[in-house]
Amino acid sequence: MTDRSARRRILLSRDTLLGLVVVLLLAAVCVSLGLWQYGRFEDKRDRAAVIEENYDATPAPLAEAMPDPSAPLPDAQVWTPVEMQGSYCTDPGCVLYVRNRQLGGEVGFWQLVPFRGEDGTTLMVVRGWVPEDADASSPADPALVPEGTLSVTARLRTAEPVLDRVPPEGQAHSVNPTQIASQLGLDSGTVVIGAFGELAEEEPAADRPQPLPAPETGLGPHLSYAFQWWIFALFFPGALIFRLRRQFQDLAAEEAEAAAGATPGDADAAVAIDPADPHAAPSPRTAARTGARDTANHRPRRAVRARRRGQDEEEEDALIDQQQP
Repeated sequence: MTDRSARRRILLSRDTLLGLVVVLLLAAVCVSLGLWQYGRFEDKRDRAAVIEENYDATPAPLAEAMPDPSAPLPDAQVWTPVEMQGSYCTDPGCVLYVRNRQLGGEVGFWQLVPFRGEDGTTLMVVRGWVPEDADASSPADPALVPEGTLSVTARLRTAEPVLDRVPPEGQAHSVNPTQIASQLGLDSGTVVIGAFGELAEEEPAADRPQPLPAPETGLGPHLSYAFQWWIFALFFPGALIFRLRRQFQDLAAEEAEAAAGATPGDADAAVAIDPADPHAAPSPRTAARTGARDTANHRPRRAVRARRRGQDEEEEDALIDQQQP
């Protein structure tokens, strides 16, 4: 078998083809996971860019930031500060508390109050975080909502999805303006549907719940995770190539060992007398080792060796010599 055919046999072997399929599957999984992590990195990068651009921007009128109150809030407008002149709905049934909101590792509530502007538009405003009462699933000592006309600055956030659960009286599971308006009996035609506001400032200042912290702008480890998965994807083809290279090296070593095993003595043995042909002449080297010599018709003759005389024969010859005169 030639070297090329032996290599082709290794490349087309069942183990190699099965290993290739496994390598392709694992590499595809790693590439997909890397793309998923890179997608998460892009989402966080875009979100951080929006936060950095909008969070500390100059407040704009709500009508300018959201010309259509029934339209969803564009991603580019998230965290945009808006200002409104008007008043809170201070009726006891208007103040709601949104459940299961964490701050500093503690679970509490968001205080949610509708704020009606002078133009008749109502924006749901989260005034801050209230701790949970240890004895009951209710807010502990929440701040009172200020009455009268105020100037409010709030940052717009995307409306949360509706949770299909019935909340306790005076509470809510999510900040969904449509659901809140229905729960409070407000005219949904005047309510901002696609967004709610997170309170930044009130003028005149009033007692309020604990302000919510600024959103995170960190990008996390997603980009490094993506490159790690892509490096893993390169590892599997590299392992297959390394395995094939070792097989080729072993094949080359076996061929070199086989070539080194063909010594000149083997060539002499090839011309030795064939047992099937008794008349075949031995090689000169074979004749020298066996002591045979060629006859006239090139037939080997057994070498004649002188027989050593025994001690008894010598003693007998010595007695015959003594008897002769």
